[in-house]
Amino acid sequence: MKTAAVFLTLISFAGSSLAQVLPILTDQLIEPARKQSQKNYITYEVGNYRVNLIDDKNLEEFYIVSKKTGKHIYDYVESEARAMHLKPRFFMAEGNNNLVIICMSLETTYSWGTHIFIVEDDRVAYPGFIPYGADNYNFSGLGLYSQFEQQPDGSFIMFFQEDVKLINYETDDLLTGSEVEFKITRDNITRLQK
Repeated sequence: MKTAAVFLTLISFAGSSLAQVLPILTDQLIEPARKQSQKNYITYEVGNYRVNLIDDKNLEEFYIVSKKTGKHIYDYVESEARAMHLKPRFFMAEGNNNLVIICMSLETTYSWGTHIFIVEDDRVAYPGFIPYGADNYNFSGLGLYSQFEQQPDGSFIMFFQEDVKLINYETDDLLTGSEVEFKITRDNITRLQK
């Protein structure tokens, strides 16, 4: 009888770990909270953070402020790409205002790719740049068609609508969303083989 009780306990632990539901971070469709008197300065209120975007002819910059502490926690400058603009999309899990993933598309008349930023606990990580665009007649940023699944190890899987067409700018390959996923850690982005 004791062996059966131990066996049932082990099965219940295995079943509960297999049934673990991982959070999905979805696009929050956040509009600018306010446009400043300067035409090229936009503020977004995103969970526990304020994202300020400066869109200038010769300089693209954004910085993040913690709303809890009021401290400036991150600054990013895209000075190499003149005449380009940074277009943000914000991803959060329901009920968690502390974790935000920012997909910052680098754009002219179309997206050249997407910078990924992870904001959590007033710290910001920059895993890198994904040189892909969504082939929807004008090559939009990836954030329009993606979601993120948080993994038990703290990484994220970025996945896409299955029917969206994506272009890999490094190879000019056209793929569908069902063929592409990325594993994103705090310091790296890896395309997963499907």
